[in-house]
Amino acid sequence: MMMMGRMINNLKSRTTTMKKLSIMSTFILTINCLVFVMLYYTQEIPPPNRILSTDLGNGQCLWEAAQPMGADVKAFGTLIASYPASGMRFTWQQTEGLTGIQVGDDFKLGGDGVNDKTGLVKTQYPHLEGIWSWGENMDQAILLVRNPRWALPSYHTLLSEIHYAHDWETAYKYLSRTFSMRPPLADWIKWRDYRFEDEIKLWRWHIDFWMEGGTQYWIDHDFERCGQWPFFFLNETDRNNWPRDDHCPTYMDCRAKAVVSYETLRGVATGPTELKKIANLIRGKEGFPSVIGDDAIQCIWEKTNEYKVLPDNMNRNYDTGPTAEEFTFTIAQYTTMKQNLQLMANKYSSGVWVENTQAQNLLKYFNSYINEVTLELDKLIASPPPTPAPNANRKKELMTWYNTLGRGNRYDKEKIQAMFSFWPTVKHLFEDAGENPYH
Repeated sequence: MMMMGRMINNLKSRTTTMKKLSIMSTFILTINCLVFVMLYYTQEIPPPNRILSTDLGNGQCLWEAAQPMGADVKAFGTLIASYPASGMRFTWQQTEGLTGIQVGDDFKLGGDGVNDKTGLVKTQYPHLEGIWSWGENMDQAILLVRNPRWALPSYHTLLSEIHYAHDWETAYKYLSRTFSMRPPLADWIKWRDYRFEDEIKLWRWHIDFWMEGGTQYWIDHDFERCGQWPFFFLNETDRNNWPRDDHCPTYMDCRAKAVVSYETLRGVATGPTELKKIANLIRGKEGFPSVIGDDAIQCIWEKTNEYKVLPDNMNRNYDTGPTAEEFTFTIAQYTTMKQNLQLMANKYSSGVWVENTQAQNLLKYFNSYINEVTLELDKLIASPPPTPAPNANRKKELMTWYNTLGRGNRYDKEKIQAMFSFWPTVKHLFEDAGENPYH
C-alpha cells in the first residue's frame, strides 16, 4: 500500500509529464525506505486548545511540545528541503520549538490526514529519497545544507541501520535501529566507492534545484530520478539547456527564501542566530500567529535540545563501533569533493548571484566546507595509506553488492515491460542502452 501510494503521488503531481508519458501503469510499486524511517513517527489530532511554547520576556521561555496544526486551518506553507542526512531531524525539531506546530513530511505519514495542511513540510526532493506530494500547498522553501564530507557518510549510516531496506516491511522491522549505531567500515567503503561520484553530484544539484527554481537534472522517463540504466542524468556540458521541473512554475516558486546550514544551526554559539532565519520567514504568515520572538529564540533553541523526544546524529553509540571521524574518503574522492565545492563557491559568487542574499550565505558555508575538506586532504597526502592491490573486477563486484541490497537494477526490463502504457515510451531506450549491467 505504501509503495502504491508513492507512485500515485508522483503521478498526480506531474501533469505535464503525464502528457509526455501517457498513463503509467499502477504496476510501478516503489518506495524509498530511508524517507519512511526518517518520517515514520506519527502525529495526533490536536486538542481543542493547543498549548504553545511561550515567550516570557527577558529572554526566558516556557517550552511545550509541538501539536498538529489541524486539517481545518488555512496556512501559508513553508517547505524545508535538504539532501539526505543533512541534519533535517535537528532542524525540524527546532522549527517545531519555534512555532509550536508539528512539521509534516512528503510521505504524509502523520495519521488522519493532518499532514495535508500542517503549513510546514520537510522533504529530500528532488533526490530519489523524496517525493513531491504536497501539490500546491507550499508557498515558500527553506534550503538546508550540510558539508558533503559528513552528509554522505551519514546518509549511508541511515541506510545501513535499516539494512538498506527497499520495502516497507524491512524498513519497519529495523525502525528502532535508526540513529543508534554506525555500520562496519567495510560496508561504508563499498557504498562510498560505488556511489560517491553520483552522490557528490546529487548533493550539488539538490542545492542548484532550490536556488535556481527547479533545475531538472534527470530525464522525464526516469520517474525515480536515480539515473540508473537505461536512463541517465543529463550532461553538464549542456547545462544551459537543462529543463525546469514541471512542478515549479506550476505549483510553487522553487527558489529558496532562506538558506540554513546544519553545522551553524547545531553550534551552541551560532545556532540561535541561524534559527532566527527560519523564525523570520515564518513569523506573521497566515496560520502562524505564535512564532516565538527573537529575544526568546536562544531559550527555545536550548530547551528544544534538552527536551527533544527523538534521537538524532549525536545520539549514535560512541562506545561501540567506529566513530564518525573514521568514515573517510580516498585522496581522489577528497579532491573531487573539494573541486565540487569550489565549483559551487565560484558559481554563487559571480554573475546574477553577487547581490543574492541566499547565495552569499551559501558562499560562506561553502568556504567553510572547503577549508574542512582541505585540512583532511592535506593530512592524507602527507601520510597516505597503503595503495590497495589492483583489482580489475572491483567495479563489477561493487555493482553486484549494491544489486544484492535491492537498491540496484531499479528499472529491470521485465518490470518495466509489465507497465503496459509506459513501456512503449521507453522501449527504444532499453534497446539503445545495450546489456543490463546489473545482470
